[in-house]
Amino acid sequence: MIPAKFDWKIDSSMIDENQNRISRELGIGSLITSILFSRGYKDASAIKEFLSPQLSNLRDPYLLHDMHKACDRIKSAIQNNEKITVYGDYDADGITSTAIMYETLSNLGANVNYFVPNRFKDGYGPNPNIYKHLISDGTNLIVTVDNGISGNDSVAIANELGCDVIVTDHHNIPDEIPDAYAIVHARYPGDEYSFGEFSGVGIAFKVASALLEEIPEEYFDLAAIGTVADLVSLTDENRILVSYGLAALSDTQRPGLSKLEKLAGIKTDNLNEQSISFGIAPRLNALGRISDASTGVELLTTFDEDLADELSHETENENKQRRKLVDDIFKQANDQAKKIADKNTIVVYGKDWHEGVVGIVASRLIEKYHKPALVLSLNTETNILKGSGRSIERFNLFKALNGVRSNMVSFGGHSMAVGLSVDLDNLNTVIQHLESYANENNITELQKPILKLAKKISVNQVNEQLFNQLQLLSPFGTDNEYPIFSFEADMVTNIQTMGKNNEHLKFKILGDNSSLNVLAFKKGNLANRLEGVSDCVSVAGHLEKNTWKGRTTIQVMLDDIFSDSVEIVDSRTNKLNKQMLNYSNSLYVFFNEKIYDKLKSLINDSSKAALFNNLFLSDNFDNIIFVDCPNSFEDLDLALNSVNKDSNLIMYFYKKNMVMNYAMPNRNQYADLFRFVEGHKDINLNKDINLLSNYLKIDINNLIFMLKVFKESKFISIDNGIMNGNRNPISNDITLTNSYKKRKQQYDIEKNLLIVNNSDFNKVIRSHFD
Repeated sequence: MIPAKFDWKIDSSMIDENQNRISRELGIGSLITSILFSRGYKDASAIKEFLSPQLSNLRDPYLLHDMHKACDRIKSAIQNNEKITVYGDYDADGITSTAIMYETLSNLGANVNYFVPNRFKDGYGPNPNIYKHLISDGTNLIVTVDNGISGNDSVAIANELGCDVIVTDHHNIPDEIPDAYAIVHARYPGDEYSFGEFSGVGIAFKVASALLEEIPEEYFDLAAIGTVADLVSLTDENRILVSYGLAALSDTQRPGLSKLEKLAGIKTDNLNEQSISFGIAPRLNALGRISDASTGVELLTTFDEDLADELSHETENENKQRRKLVDDIFKQANDQAKKIADKNTIVVYGKDWHEGVVGIVASRLIEKYHKPALVLSLNTETNILKGSGRSIERFNLFKALNGVRSNMVSFGGHSMAVGLSVDLDNLNTVIQHLESYANENNITELQKPILKLAKKISVNQVNEQLFNQLQLLSPFGTDNEYPIFSFEADMVTNIQTMGKNNEHLKFKILGDNSSLNVLAFKKGNLANRLEGVSDCVSVAGHLEKNTWKGRTTIQVMLDDIFSDSVEIVDSRTNKLNKQMLNYSNSLYVFFNEKIYDKLKSLINDSSKAALFNNLFLSDNFDNIIFVDCPNSFEDLDLALNSVNKDSNLIMYFYKKNMVMNYAMPNRNQYADLFRFVEGHKDINLNKDINLLSNYLKIDINNLIFMLKVFKESKFISIDNGIMNGNRNPISNDITLTNSYKKRKQQYDIEKNLLIVNNSDFNKVIRSHFD
């Protein structure tokens, strides 16, 4: 049995004639149409618009709340040479938002600078002291990007000091809205824009569009980075921004971005949303996590090749440092997590862990354990723990901790992520409350995350045409995930491990007349178990194109795998050794009493040995080991259906001499022996059986068997080794003799169990379970 990591939810809706009609009309596969229907695109026009993002579908930016007011104030500031400060944020969305707003205002001739808070000195969002400093330094207008909607105190101070604040943001709107000069927000209460899922950079792009009075195509590359990095919905206008942005990124005119792409190993001819998610965004985020995100704005906006080269290498070095910090802290955090494996929540901390990466470490702990996790850094001077928490799907971490808010120095966040500071003396209170809340809210029922599967398809359906059609759905991301499929496979073969430490897994799944390679990262430990269930495995994964030595194939990247069948370990052999008898906590099953008597004393002390008809039915064993070959399927049935199905089944089925090595005697051979017996008397079998075998040209093993059958049929008698034919023998059906039936049973057992391939062997064994 291989348990699934996820709770699979498969779209089982049928493809109807309406979908087939739309598929024909648009020239796309019915599977693609079906996926789009399940995602809410239910007619030809909606599907066509989705598949062909157009700039004409970007709405008028002035439909956003306060856009007119904001632009008028900015234009007035430019006209009067007022000093404008763009107040940004330190993640990839905030950096790109700052870059777009700063560059737009600069191009319009503004007296503009930018400020990006330092995570460690300034904290997140508007900082009242920073606002004071900026205003005392001459700033007349502050324009926030990717923050500000919760900056009531800072806006109030700015108002008191005679500085206007324009908030452009996308975060959730609090109950109390700041008294800013203008608030550009897609979900402003009572004046909602028809698409409310922008990132910070999406709002900045809309402001730039309004100010420039045209769609600023030169910002598509920046808009795509921030939108993908912030994990907002990749639908509607965001889909347009990212689609055009990916094209711009593949030929970006920004030297800093170009150099960063090369350092990240991104090939511009194959650039997609994953290039942002795993290449560009982590490097920009590393700046804010490790040092100063202002470097990122400068990197994105400079057109000085030498400076771009310098800044890109600085960014790359920060990212390498970030990765090392994450690896080092995760190792320590994981060691702590192992010690509390019986808990339903994880709270770990270390001295002076880098605060900029504890959130990533928390995410990695969740990936491994699928439990809510808090990762905290202890300041040994203040005894204050500061860090981040991440949650699992359907568990509200903010609500879980809000009950002990009074026991914390600071606390904030949302259902899936929190930030907090707590005095070391109060930590146990927080830990106990979180664990109790998790138990009271039945967290164990939530700890298997949901895996949404687009469809169940056969191996035979997968080809390059299907892969290419799936790419029509890109760019992929939130609300438009890359389709994951459940594959109907007849068999798993070619199981092998890969990697320096054999940590990865590769295998094939077979269909009726085709096969697919499957790659499974960090699943190498499943190789042996997969062998044991190779005929009844369910695979879930997404398709990827692989080109090797000029040959392109479509392969499956594994997302999950499971089998609810007992594991059968095929270890069939014609030789036994002591090591094979040394498994601990195992039940060794014998069919042959002589072999049982000979080997039972050699069995590991923690294990047991028994004959197939006298098993330990109430005992639980890790392994059930079938040592020798059964004499009949009836014996095998009795044994299989008397053991615990949760144990592994290890099949030696040892047999030294196989009856299949000698074909069952044919009618002519029986007739020759019968005629010989009729014509000869007093044959001394002890002395002359080899001569008789040579004379009749019958293998001696078959001859001995035939003589047993004849004796049992009363065709012959044998006294003290002397054989004679019986006078007037009764005509009997030799196939009804015990000797013949036993030989036939052994022949059938060997034919179906000992000489078949692994696939057929597993099928036979499973067919004999209840």
